[in-house]
Amino acid sequence: MNDKDHAVYEALLRVNRFAEDHSGAFAVGSNAAADFAAAAALEEAIKIDDSEPGNPSSDATAGKNSLLAEVWEDLKAISNTSRRIGKKEPGFDTPYRLGDDTQREIISTADAFLLLLADPTTAAKFTAFSMPATFVADLQADIDTIKGKKGEQTDDRTSDVGETALTRAQIRQARDLIADLNTSVRNKFRTDPEVLAEWSTASRIHRTGRRRNGDTPPPEPPTR
Repeated sequence: MNDKDHAVYEALLRVNRFAEDHSGAFAVGSNAAADFAAAAALEEAIKIDDSEPGNPSSDATAGKNSLLAEVWEDLKAISNTSRRIGKKEPGFDTPYRLGDDTQREIISTADAFLLLLADPTTAAKFTAFSMPATFVADLQADIDTIKGKKGEQTDDRTSDVGETALTRAQIRQARDLIADLNTSVRNKFRTDPEVLAEWSTASRIHRTGRRRNGDTPPPEPPTR
């Protein structure tokens, strides 16, 4: 939920609190009563853990980042060991040099190292320097898992897109309901400035960000 949508959601919460305080003022079956009931239902429908702007990372993303960090440490160990081997075999360490620790580079480097280490004779040179006997298989398993996480992240994004589209449709509905209620409430309480002031505070959708140069704020609606 972005900042603008969140502002509408906050207004919806205030409108529903207003309805609780003044529910007896509107006849059962009236447009206002129906709109307030719809607003209460929308609040329940929209109520989600990430109603505040900004969303936490998905489980797939968190798991993938943890694995990438582990693979990066493994690659550094392989590269460092290759330099030790290179002291006896000049040039041996050249293909084991590391690039940046970005996701794309880590995966690419790991794939390149695994091709070199597919030769058991080459892998044995590393285990001779106390690398774990399973270090090649472990690296391969981690890379396979990371690549699998890509699919999970795609599923996460697909789900997020669907949920976001639904939430935004509900937010548009909330905005329309508040606009409709504005007419009913102002007509009902046109001679009661205190309640109208309360409604103005409740129903106002606070603007976010700064106005552009030359913009002027819209006038407050009349209270009488």
